[in-house]
Amino acid sequence: MKILKIALAAMIAGAGLVAATAACAAPDLSGVWHVEERYSTGRFITVDGAPPPTAPAAQAELDYLAAREKAGKLVIHNTMIGWPKGFIQASRGRFDFQLVQQPKQVSIFFEEDHQYTFIYLNAKHEDPVKPSFLGDSVAHWEGDTLVVDTIGYNGETPLNNLQVSSKAHTVMHMRLINDGKTLENIVTIDDPVAFTRTWQMKILYDRRPPGEQLTESVYAENQQDLPDFNDQ
Repeated sequence: MKILKIALAAMIAGAGLVAATAACAAPDLSGVWHVEERYSTGRFITVDGAPPPTAPAAQAELDYLAAREKAGKLVIHNTMIGWPKGFIQASRGRFDFQLVQQPKQVSIFFEEDHQYTFIYLNAKHEDPVKPSFLGDSVAHWEGDTLVVDTIGYNGETPLNNLQVSSKAHTVMHMRLINDGKTLENIVTIDDPVAFTRTWQMKILYDRRPPGEQLTESVYAENQQDLPDFNDQ
């Protein structure tokens, strides 16, 4: 019986060691990243190659905005006046973002207008969740992939020229590829208001050289996105 107890204790300790080793072996996604041009804002690279399944009401809004732009009329999107973007949109812009990986959370800082978001590891969503532009994000590791689950959007989070609704639920699968030089992000979007079905998009980010730092970019200064009102 004593030998059995010792063997059982050794097995339990071994299992704990394996689990701890696996946790420590998680790849470090830390660094400064920039979206590859092909995957930047204005483009949707879907996993299945089909166009995003935009719901009729959302498509009508897109058509309306497109018609105004074609007619040379003023179109101002909420992001053009400094409203926060969700991670999916902000990470696809012309600005860098920095990812800092820690044992209990992943912190992401955007060069654009000093936005930031925190992703909590092995945690549960807030209950009740507080709606926000970036949502409430928790994550866990599946092998070498960080799986980020986000809910709690406020209905104003932009995704190109439309907004995801407050019912949106996104899941990101993020992993290093190309010997750590590239960060792959497969995003699953489930939003019964903006889209007719769940769909996936792919985004690739290139790692900036070591020592690269974020610079200051403030919407209130040197605003280049807003149109010239004198021409309207």
